[in-house]
Amino acid sequence: MKKLIPFILIGLAACNQAEKPAATIGTEVVRTKTMEYAVDLNSVFHQDLNDEDFSDVSPLTSQLIADVLSGKLKAYDRSSDEVLSAEQVKSMLQFTDTVWFEEEETGDKSIEIFERDYTKDFYGLTFREQWSYDAEGSIIDRKVLGLAPRIPVYSSQGGDLRGFTSAFWVKYD
Repeated sequence: MKKLIPFILIGLAACNQAEKPAATIGTEVVRTKTMEYAVDLNSVFHQDLNDEDFSDVSPLTSQLIADVLSGKLKAYDRSSDEVLSAEQVKSMLQFTDTVWFEEEETGDKSIEIFERDYTKDFYGLTFREQWSYDAEGSIIDRKVLGLAPRIPVYSSQGGDLRGFTSAFWVKYD
């Protein structure tokens, strides 16, 4: 027990310390935080905001996907962070989707097959940015760490839109 007391005291002292800033540059205190947010390219998420126009971002995002498919940019798996090949990315963006339908009145079941191609037709971008705040100068700097094209997810029963997901990440250092 006597051997544990110094470790307990060190642990208590560490818990009582205030949060330290991420960096100090000269006399300036800079705090940083990683932010992640989605931007709609075609007013799919925010149909009531008629003044929002991200149409100028669509060509940029099309070029991003073209560069990933040609191998100019590396794509990373959104959950494991492993590098994806151009073929793996293409299979994420171009695939066949099977949807089951059931007629409510008769109970008849049918299958419909959809060819999905999101290499040019996608819905938005997820941004991962590092935001730095200089408390002394009241300045916020943002640095893009990664971009992820967003594609829709449909249910296999009825084909209803369930939401959107990031297909893969393109990282910037």
